[in-house]
Amino acid sequence: MVRIWLATASLLVAPLTKAHDPIPPILESAASFVEETWSPDAGQKIIYIDDKFASVSDTDELTLIPPTAHDFAKTFQDDLAQVTGYNWTLKRVDKLSPNTNSSGIFLSSYTGDASDLTYENGKSSSEGYEIQINKRRVFIGGNGARGMWWGTRTLMQLLLAGNGTVSGTIGTDAPAYATRGYMLDAGRKWYSKDFLKELCSYASFFKMNEFHYHLSDNYPLNRGKNETWRDVYSHFSLLPEDKSLRGILHGRENETLSKDDFADLQSHCVSRGVTVIPEIEAPGHSLYLTKWKPELALPKKDLLNLTHPDTLPTVQKIWSEFLPWFETKEVHIGADEYDAELADDYITFVNKMSRFINSTAEKRSRIWGTYEPSKRNQTIDKDVIIQHWQYGQSDPVQLVKDGYDVINSEDWWAYTSLKNDHMPILPAKYPQFFNENRVFNFANKEDWQWTATDFNPVNTSLQLKENEALLRGATLAAWNDNGPDASTQLEAYYSMRRGIALVGARAWSGSRGPQLLEETTDTSIDFYSPLAPDQNLDRVLASTKDSKVLLSWSRSSSDGEQVHLGHGSKGMNYTLTLSVSGPFTLSGPDNSLSLDEDGSFVFTSDVWEYPLRQVSEEDARELDPGHPGRIWVNASSSTHEPVTVSTPNTITLVTDVLHGTVVLIDGEVVGRFEVFVYGGRNTQFSWSQMTFVAPLEKLEGGVDQLTLNGSAQFAKVDKSEPSGVPQGSQAVTCAASPILVTTGLIGASLLAVYF
Repeated sequence: MVRIWLATASLLVAPLTKAHDPIPPILESAASFVEETWSPDAGQKIIYIDDKFASVSDTDELTLIPPTAHDFAKTFQDDLAQVTGYNWTLKRVDKLSPNTNSSGIFLSSYTGDASDLTYENGKSSSEGYEIQINKRRVFIGGNGARGMWWGTRTLMQLLLAGNGTVSGTIGTDAPAYATRGYMLDAGRKWYSKDFLKELCSYASFFKMNEFHYHLSDNYPLNRGKNETWRDVYSHFSLLPEDKSLRGILHGRENETLSKDDFADLQSHCVSRGVTVIPEIEAPGHSLYLTKWKPELALPKKDLLNLTHPDTLPTVQKIWSEFLPWFETKEVHIGADEYDAELADDYITFVNKMSRFINSTAEKRSRIWGTYEPSKRNQTIDKDVIIQHWQYGQSDPVQLVKDGYDVINSEDWWAYTSLKNDHMPILPAKYPQFFNENRVFNFANKEDWQWTATDFNPVNTSLQLKENEALLRGATLAAWNDNGPDASTQLEAYYSMRRGIALVGARAWSGSRGPQLLEETTDTSIDFYSPLAPDQNLDRVLASTKDSKVLLSWSRSSSDGEQVHLGHGSKGMNYTLTLSVSGPFTLSGPDNSLSLDEDGSFVFTSDVWEYPLRQVSEEDARELDPGHPGRIWVNASSSTHEPVTVSTPNTITLVTDVLHGTVVLIDGEVVGRFEVFVYGGRNTQFSWSQMTFVAPLEKLEGGVDQLTLNGSAQFAKVDKSEPSGVPQGSQAVTCAASPILVTTGLIGASLLAVYF
């Protein structure tokens, strides 16, 4: 087993001599043993857990399958083995004392008064913990099982940041808010179970505790992509066992999660402290249903006709199928963007659905905040939780006055639109990558770090109080308004990567905790992201050479037509050079790249095909400052026609997140892989970059040589590169092994690519 301490080289652009603070920071800490350090290299490789505490599970959390402290300890044991390279023993013992002289890691209950560890509203939190570290041992005491778990996340970050050594520390910590979530739109694009599990592992590392799974939706009707509404893409992500309901899938049964799949996803996420909150949309965004039963639609075909006698029974039948699957005390019924003229029908529907779900499964319901002016003075039931997303749709201050529990998903700070922002779609302008500046400088006010109380970026006096009992917390959201082919699954991670860490940190710390250091947080997130246990969303590649060349392969006489390369996928950034003699296919777990006999050069990802298209060198190189990666159809020197590739030749693929995957043939830029994005009612269309990881598992056909470089550099360049400009991925030498871990900068502050 290989440990992942980082010894002599730098990861990304952050020198290892520079400290990386935990994200989120510890609420109250003191370096009382600063002259002492603890390292797993010394002493016993034993995790002790108090036997009585081992059986504790939290009753105040949302999941219906809460892990015990011992369950969390076993997951921690696996993570520790992955990070340190040592096999650790987990032992239950009758009694633990934080003052014991034995060496190892000790897990038990919080030694102080449980009422000391509270949310910011004063309510006791089982998510709080204490941590004590000296030269012989680590003690983590949880106010509950999850508190102990979050303490292990802090220890893991300290270990990684200290390169395997942790300074002596005493600290106590607890989250400011109970809801610290992220939402992914899986109703306009399919996401695999494995990807969603990795995303849960990643989010947990930054103390996120909810995954809002938006599992049904449809492509916007006003984009003009399809001739009829029946052809517009809609999706439902779960596979009903009741075959009479499978009309909602529209032939895409292979792009769903079965009952067992979903149980596995929930179990995996909750094992890392994350509860899955499923959302089934209705009565808006319901094309998945109205294409199956068109008689239930209003003239705007993705809206349900709530006066039709079969509408409510049909929606309730769908929920009856899936409620037994959902291992959570709360679910989300959508209720977003319905016709305001039909407000009373809408309110009646929401209340009936909420009561139905509560009486059937004893679960509370969440809805999106939606402006519905009742003509009969009807109101949404007070036990419905409102997820505020936009002013004009709901007012969080008024909601709290009216007695509703509220979640902050204000679109100004929380929303991203995968691949392209909403420009020129109005009124919202949602960025393709999470807008970090709106967390560090809320309302465009310098040094106002956002917390979950901060909703209104215009009238800054209208926020909620820090101790507001009805404020549950916050959830960021990544939307697929541009459709299923506009991005890959991993591009959702690139969009959310920093946002998950930042929102997790600020929702944990709140106004009472330490603020993030803006000048170092980006590099710390870049440092931690590829190292968070039980995920490889960065598609880190192992190589056996201490060189910028991560992989070099040449066909030998013993190689057959098919060659097993065995390297999976390489994530951002990379340059892949192929010496090509004929048609070939490179494949990996995430995608495939093929050249056929007719010269068609195509990436295939999630069943979608993306041919290489002609793009000028200028368009490939220069990024629109407001819309990086986007090439407008009315302002381009590129034809975007498919490129025919002849052989033999040398093909070079250069990839980073903003430029996408650009192709050079024999040193000349010929195009990139891209997707056509419809502009909607403003009718300004564009081509947007597709960013593909390099498929490196299997090779079939006419590639004679393959070379992979861990940075995004073009072949036709002046070999001298600007000083001080980071060039993408770095090779990081592991102390215990000659294996190299390679990673790349991805996200909103990606590296420049030079010609």
